[in-house]
Amino acid sequence: PRQTKAYQYIMSGHAKQCVEKYLELAKLDRSSLKPVPTPCIDDHQLPAADFEKKGALDDIAARIVLKVLFLARMNRPDTLWSVNMLAREVTKWNVACDKRLHRLICYLNCTQDWVQICFVGDPMEKCKLALFCDASFAGDLRDSKSTSGAFLCLVGPNTFVPITWVCKKQGAVSHSSSEAEVISLDAGLGLEGIPALSLWDQILEVFTETKQGKSSHGKPKAK
Repeated sequence: PRQTKAYQYIMSGHAKQCVEKYLELAKLDRSSLKPVPTPCIDDHQLPAADFEKKGALDDIAARIVLKVLFLARMNRPDTLWSVNMLAREVTKWNVACDKRLHRLICYLNCTQDWVQICFVGDPMEKCKLALFCDASFAGDLRDSKSTSGAFLCLVGPNTFVPITWVCKKQGAVSHSSSEAEVISLDAGLGLEGIPALSLWDQILEVFTETKQGKSSHGKPKAK
C-alpha cells in the first residue's frame, strides 16, 4: 500500500510555558489546576456580580492572555474562542475573567501534549481547499452578539492539512441562528476563503506548467 507522508506541528513547550507563567504571576500551586473537558465556562454558571467586580489578576492578565493567544493562533484552534474573549477584556478585567482564565489554563495543563497532525498523500491536482464556517448565536450574554468561526484546510482522498482558522465577534446583533451563520460565512469567505482560493489557483498553474516542461515564467526549460 502507498505510504502517506505526515508531519506534526508541536508547541507543547509553549503550552507548558503558558501554564507556568500563569502559576507564577497568579501565585498559585499546580495542584489548583484540575482536569477539565473544555477551555471555557458557560456564562450562565457565573453570578451577575462577577461581571461587575474588578478581578484579582487585573494587573497581570494581559501578560498571560497574550502568551496564550500566540499558541491559539499558531497551533491550538480549540482554545481560540476562549482566548479571544479574554483578550477583549484585558482593559476591563473582572472576576468572571479570573474564572475564565483559570479554566483555560486548567485545560491547557491537561492537554499540553496535544499536537497538530497533518498528512499529505495526494498529488496537487487531487487536493482542494475546504472552508468550514459556523457561528454561536447570541453567545455573549451582555450584548447578545454572536461569534463567527471559520476553519480553512487543504483536503484530498489521503490529505488533510489545516491552514488557518478564524474566531471573530460579530459587530451587530443577529435576529436568528441562520442570520449569524450567514454573517459567519461572509466573513470566512472574505477574510480567508477567496484569498486562499486565488493563491491556490496560482500555485496549481505554476506547478502544472513546471511539470509540463515550462518555467514559472512560462518559458520552456532548458534541457
